[in-house]
Amino acid sequence: MPRRAKDAALRSRTRAIPVRVSAEEYAAITAKADAAGLSISAYLRLCALADAPSADPQTLAQVDLLITGMEAALDTATAALDATLRRLDLAETSHAGPA
Repeated sequence: MPRRAKDAALRSRTRAIPVRVSAEEYAAITAKADAAGLSISAYLRLCALADAPSADPQTLAQVDLLITGMEAALDTATAALDATLRRLDLAETSHAGPA
């Protein structure tokens, strides 16, 4: 989330919902939030407000990791392509001779 959007979201969250849980429930919720890379509050909001039951935070975190890996692979491929194109340009320039 961009910083401005995050700041606006934090300012708009003025209500708290106290929830009592057992030690076991707290441990389970904390573990799931950690696994999803979310704070407990963000995890609970996502679970409570999700439109589809299949959009669980753990799955979303896994998808996010896959996308991050794909972006890194694309960056690597783009850099390799740029380097190859530069080499080709240099080779064409050196073979063309003076104009």
